Amino acid sequence: MPEAELIFFYGTLMLPYPTLERLGVERMLAYQGWDAVAGRLYSLGRYPALTLGPGSVRGQVFQMLDPAALAVLDRFEDYRPDDPNGSEYMRKLLPLTGREASAWVYVFNRPTDGLPPLAGGDWAALQGQPQAWDDFFASRTVE
Repeated sequence: MPEAELIFFYGTLMLPYPTLERLGVERMLAYQGWDAVAGRLYSLGRYPALTLGPGSVRGQVFQMLDPAALAVLDRFEDYRPDDPNGSEYMRKLLPLTGREASAWVYVFNRPTDGLPPLAGGDWAALQGQPQAWDDFFASRTVE
């Protein structure tokens, strides 16, 4: 059986933020829990930017139930496969650190000079969001 296609979110696309619902893709994804990828976070003000490199970034993993979600998410993240130099983010397949799987991750595609780094690699914790959301999300069903 082929491996499920996964996507990793580390900012405003995480639950309980309403972004997935507002984009109309909430039912196209199934929450799979917390994990991390190698990288570093920077602040862009209202949302974070992940860059490749040393460190660890904590976020949420989702299984894609409908591949059409990728087109919507790509537009939201300003990822244009036909114009990588013009894209704010690139979508890359990266290994997850807590499971033997890889997930799509939106990686910042601009210089980080002058951007404030976010220590700890956990944007949700820095925003004051509780880290123990798993019980809540496990109780949610996604059709």
